[in-house]
Amino acid sequence: MAALVAALLMTGMAACSAAIPVPARSPGSSASGSPPNTPTETPGVSPAAATREPDDLGARVEVGSIDPSLTNPVLEFRSDGESVVFSSGRASDAAPDAAPDLWRVPLPGGDPALLWRNPERNHSIVRIAADLGTVAFVDMPLSGERAWNLWLLSRGATTAHLLDTHPGDEDVSTLVPSLALWGDTLVWTAFDRGADGPVSQLRIAQAPDWEPRTIRELRATDAEVWLPSLLGSTLAYMEVHYRDARTSDERFVFLTSTARDGEPRRLDESGLATMPVVVDGAVLWKEADPGFAMFNWGRMFHHDLETGTTRRLRVAPQQFVNYPSAGNRFAAWWGADSFQLGVYDLVLDEPQLLFRNSTASQEGALRPHIAGDLLVWMHVNVDAGTERGELRYAFLPTPRDP
Repeated sequence: MAALVAALLMTGMAACSAAIPVPARSPGSSASGSPPNTPTETPGVSPAAATREPDDLGARVEVGSIDPSLTNPVLEFRSDGESVVFSSGRASDAAPDAAPDLWRVPLPGGDPALLWRNPERNHSIVRIAADLGTVAFVDMPLSGERAWNLWLLSRGATTAHLLDTHPGDEDVSTLVPSLALWGDTLVWTAFDRGADGPVSQLRIAQAPDWEPRTIRELRATDAEVWLPSLLGSTLAYMEVHYRDARTSDERFVFLTSTARDGEPRRLDESGLATMPVVVDGAVLWKEADPGFAMFNWGRMFHHDLETGTTRRLRVAPQQFVNYPSAGNRFAAWWGADSFQLGVYDLVLDEPQLLFRNSTASQEGALRPHIAGDLLVWMHVNVDAGTERGELRYAFLPTPRDP
């Protein structure tokens, strides 16, 4: 596992660790992802179904890979449903350790295309949201100055549109925006200066003019808005509310609509809910154990929007997961045990296994992300001290497939 972590750093994720939180080890776990003591069940939440081996989806789908010489070094990457979009420092004039440019590879078998060449060669693109060719992304300097820029590149466009920037104030957090993109709507979070001090904002821009506006604002000393998720006009997001001089907090998931005004509706009862993902008829979210930060590994929950009931999902072959995403039929997450990769079938309501490696193999999957039917992840192979990372992908069954 130490070698796999080293390979993760090789892919560039550590370049902006101050701006993009990386999950810590799950509570009580070993490096191989062993479970802690019996988990605490959330009041009012149905427990996960009995543990059993997930079905072998890997035997029924074809896994493809992209030649690392076409992508590396990779920093951030996302599936947009038909291609992989990634930031890279592969250009010869990129500054050391920088990933300034935005690239796209249509799948399967397409050639990489440069979507946006960053005029600032010592910047890195550290956050990406993509949907069928439209891309939103955040770039920031590696010099340590308090700055970031949020850009939008519409499908087929050659010029990126600047939507938001960090104000540069010393007391305003430099944590970069979290993004959600669906069709002609982009939602993001940002920290900014306010009339009475720094504020945390939920902002939105929509086609055709993409004019930004703020739809939620909180005093950053008291609370923050994070991690929006969009499906059509349905918008979920989370708020973290601080207590006792920010020594503890509560986390809530809210549901609202981008199509009409209305008071957001809180979905969780636990005060531990983070990282919401909107799916058809439901919202998924992650909960870390009490006392652990929201970016720690945790367990997944499913809230039915029709019945209002919440239940815990089985995430086999994992014990703990992080950074969930969802497509047309499947949900995916980053597993604490990188030697295994599984997804969750939302139609059959059960986990599915893509592959399981032995710890001796030193092969693992990092940062899986799904949109539409396209799952993309970083495959790492550490062999005799030689680290190698490549982007791999699979088109998963659609909701209509048996």
